[in-house]
Amino acid sequence: MKKFALIPLCVLSLSAAFAVGCKKPVNYLDYISEMRYGIWLYSSDGLEVKIYRSSKETPYIADGIKSEMCDLTEVYVTLPKTYDEVELSIGSAGGEMNWQAVDNCYYISFADEVSGDNVEVNLTCGKDSYSCTAVSVLYGGVMDCNGAVKCVIEHDAELFKSMTENGIFCGEIYARLLYDEGCYYYVGVCGRDKNISAYLVDGERGKIIATKKITA
Repeated sequence: MKKFALIPLCVLSLSAAFAVGCKKPVNYLDYISEMRYGIWLYSSDGLEVKIYRSSKETPYIADGIKSEMCDLTEVYVTLPKTYDEVELSIGSAGGEMNWQAVDNCYYISFADEVSGDNVEVNLTCGKDSYSCTAVSVLYGGVMDCNGAVKCVIEHDAELFKSMTENGIFCGEIYARLLYDEGCYYYVGVCGRDKNISAYLVDGERGKIIATKKITA
């Protein structure tokens, strides 16, 4: 009878060991709290337009904890001269822009989606008006935000391992598309201590170009 009584115990032990061995790996992509995946640009004769399309947490706080995400379009405009009022329209979206003295430009954000290779922008500035076509910086062969994050995970696996406890990643990840005569990604890994490990990733090859530690 004792031998038979031991069988269920052995089965339970083997089941527990099997469960530990098959523990589901952490999907670090679930912890991305900012994804800037679109940029459209225009610059000519003193008029400069930058459009960013992102999905980011709300409220946006660098605290190592991912919050609920929302989609956002942000537009920055530099004009040949300063105006008291500037109205922007992109299709059915837009509104009055705010002056940002620090960046010396006008700014507006809205939830409406901007997409496509070209974006038509119309500006009403008092008695003046401007129209232009902002062009997407994306081109064939450029990876997406998830791809850039995967490159960083592969490059610095020890960092992600050190920030993972009991199957939970104790941090949040930022992935922002950048453009400077080519596409790049800024990937930031923020811990609960608010310190950030930052990486510059080549948008085509996935090579880590530079790294930096930013302490809170």
